[in-house]
Amino acid sequence: MSFREKSAWISFFCLVAFGGFWFRNMIRIEVYHVRQPNPMLAFFSLLGALILSEIVLHIVIAVRDPKEARTPKDEREQLIDLKAARVAFYVLMAGAWLSIGTLHLHFDRLRIADSVLGAIIVAELVKYATQIALYRRDA
Repeated sequence: MSFREKSAWISFFCLVAFGGFWFRNMIRIEVYHVRQPNPMLAFFSLLGALILSEIVLHIVIAVRDPKEARTPKDEREQLIDLKAARVAFYVLMAGAWLSIGTLHLHFDRLRIADSVLGAIIVAELVKYATQIALYRRDA
């Protein structure tokens, strides 16, 4: 498994964890009406945990094989990144249009922001999943 494939796996699982906690909080607030004293503090602490876990895990895989971590991307890896970004772009655009549609459902600002954040999370997950699939297909 190459460094960039490991990196995609790390980013995918970290984002799944972040998205899962974010979605759980959103469900708790919307369905069970559990109010947090400061929801932005919860969001930024989740975001900080995501960033910290990404940094630590990437450092770990870079230390295990520093030569591979420093190699520049070859044409195949650049093509994989471009293909994954293309697929993720369409998912993001669909999510953006659906988020705009929430205006017609008379959602408040927080729910619209949640739908936009959800679209971004799903698009990034699709991007990493596509990268992993393309790396696995050529492996």
